[in-house]
Amino acid sequence: MNTTVSRRSRRQQTKLWRVPVLRVERVTPRMARVTVGGPDLADFAAAGTDQNVMLYFYPDDVELPEPLTLESARGMWSQVRPLTRTYTVRRYDPAACEIDFDFVLHSDAGPASDWAKKAEPGDRLIFVGPSPAYVPDDTADWHLLAGDESALPAIAAILRELRPGVPAHVFVEVHDAAEEQPLPTDADLRLTWLHRDGTDDLLARAVAAADLPDGRVDAWLAGERSSMVALRAHLLTDRGYDRSRVRPTTYWRRGETGN
Repeated sequence: MNTTVSRRSRRQQTKLWRVPVLRVERVTPRMARVTVGGPDLADFAAAGTDQNVMLYFYPDDVELPEPLTLESARGMWSQVRPLTRTYTVRRYDPAACEIDFDFVLHSDAGPASDWAKKAEPGDRLIFVGPSPAYVPDDTADWHLLAGDESALPAIAAILRELRPGVPAHVFVEVHDAAEEQPLPTDADLRLTWLHRDGTDDLLARAVAAADLPDGRVDAWLAGERSSMVALRAHLLTDRGYDRSRVRPTTYWRRGETGN
C-alpha cells in the first residue's frame, strides 16, 4: 500500500531527537542497519522517499543539558559543536515507533561510520529533522534511479513509494556482489548492479549503454560528486532529458573526510 499521501499530510516538524538503539544488523559486509526507537518517535513526521536527518556526534566526555532540545543544543555551540552528518531514513514504522538507518562502514575514519561500527542496543543516537522529502512524480511514464551504496537507503525508500507497475530502471554501484541487497517494490523493477572498477564514470557508462524507455522520465540520482557530474551530463547532453526531470544530489566527495 502506498502511504505517501497520508504521510505528507502530517505537519513537518524539525526538532532534536535522542532515542535508544534497539537493534544492530549487518545487512552486507560493508553496511550496518541500526534501528532506533521509542515512544517519542510517534511524533516523527515521516514522508517516505529520500527524507533525511542530521546526525549529531558529541565527544564522549561532553556533559549534555537535560532536557536536550534543539534550543539547548544550539545554546552550547559557543562551548562545543557536534560533528554532523546527513543520513537518509531507511524505514520508519509509526506503529512500532522505529527508524532504521543504514551506515556504510568505511575503512577510513568518519564519525557516523565509526559510531555505527561500535553501536549496541541501549546506546543513544541524537539527530535533528526530518527534512522535506523528495516526491516522485506520479505522472511520469517511467523512473530512473541511480547511485552508489550511500544512496541505497533512499533508493529503497523511493521504490517502496512508486505506483504499482510503473517501469523503474535502477542502477546501483557497490563494492562487489556481496554488497547487493533486496530492493522490494510494486513497480516494474529493472535493476542493474555495478561492481566498482576504480573509475569515476561507471554509473554514467552503464546508463549510457542501457536501452531506456521513451516517454516522460523522472530521474533521481545521488552519490559521489564526480560520478553525479558525469551522469547528469550524459542525461542532459546525450539523452536530451529536460533539466527539470533530472534531480542529482551529491552525498559525498572523493578525497574528503568520510562519514
